[in-house]
Amino acid sequence: MDNDLGISIEEKVHRIKAYLDETMTPEEEVEFQRWLDTSVANRVLLDRIRDERILLNKIRFAERNDKGKGWDNIQKKIRKSPGIFIRFMRYVAVLVTIMLIGVAVYQVVDCRKEDDNGLLARKQPMSMKGGYRAYLELVTGERLVLDSTSNVTTRIEGAVIKAENKGTVIVDEQKTDSVTESVEYNRLVIPRGGEYKIVLADGSRVWINSQSVLEFPACFVGKERRVRLQGEAYFEVSKNVEKPFIVDMGNKEIRVLGTSFNVNDYDGKFVTTLVSGKVQVFVNDKDYVLTSSMQVRVEGDDVFVEEVDVREFTAWKDGLFVFKKQKLREVMDILSRWYDVDVFYQNLELQNLHFTGTIQRHSEISGILKFLEKTDIVKFTLNGKTLIVSK
Repeated sequence: MDNDLGISIEEKVHRIKAYLDETMTPEEEVEFQRWLDTSVANRVLLDRIRDERILLNKIRFAERNDKGKGWDNIQKKIRKSPGIFIRFMRYVAVLVTIMLIGVAVYQVVDCRKEDDNGLLARKQPMSMKGGYRAYLELVTGERLVLDSTSNVTTRIEGAVIKAENKGTVIVDEQKTDSVTESVEYNRLVIPRGGEYKIVLADGSRVWINSQSVLEFPACFVGKERRVRLQGEAYFEVSKNVEKPFIVDMGNKEIRVLGTSFNVNDYDGKFVTTLVSGKVQVFVNDKDYVLTSSMQVRVEGDDVFVEEVDVREFTAWKDGLFVFKKQKLREVMDILSRWYDVDVFYQNLELQNLHFTGTIQRHSEISGILKFLEKTDIVKFTLNGKTLIVSK
């Protein structure tokens, strides 16, 4: 999958369909993730197909509840953006036909009933629960698929890397006579629905959340300890006053000597929460110094620095979801990454509802949704990997 030359649009679509249908083997999924990384166009196509699936689920949902009104709403959406449908049908007519056939069959055989808690849920062929899942991509070209039972050891220049059970990778630096100043980065890729922990060569520990990537060297050379992060991670950094630890996120950077902090950098919203010690955060060409229980939050061009309850932002690494007057939209963003589902709101105003509570992170998704439904102002329909939110 690394090379796009000669690959037709139909083949690309079928790859994406296999990914969305979860029919890939773990090895094929690793190759698929690498294929996505080779081109922005591939990711755009994935997002476009995923959006089409969500829209089809909306059509299905609307027809069941109010056929006349539902179809009128769909027609309005089509009239607002006809170009999307024209382009998509031109390029991927085969896929849409397959999906529509699936919708028709589903309407005939589906006989779901609402349970005592109001949650509509189709029985899933597999557990809808996040867990230890990761892909380890080494500078040697070796790629390992990791889960809770992984127990492997591999050697690269300067280190032995061990993937142990219970979701942990350990980088054991090996002292050699050779001297090198160049730094090559390995990658620990965490897909949606996964989490993993890594112990770096200097003893620093990093918990990595769903839909995140940590790039790290086998050993730290030079005057700094630099790693690269996309997504979210919690760091416990080993103290070394002579060699600062740096978390690089492109146009943002965190510099520490030894401390504990959480970094969240999803969807254009950047949040760093300091648990202990002191850090410098460089963002938007400015330098912010944080002390314990302080947080810097960046939304667009706005930067906010305030004191917070750190547990709300770090409990995920200890197996908990902690929500404190959090908007439903933010709650659903978290759950969509952890349970690998797509969220559709039947009523957009529902996104601004607020929730407070503590939930076990490793619970089945049905238990989480039942908890949220106790407000009696929101309901959930779980259809495959699409979660529909309604009143």
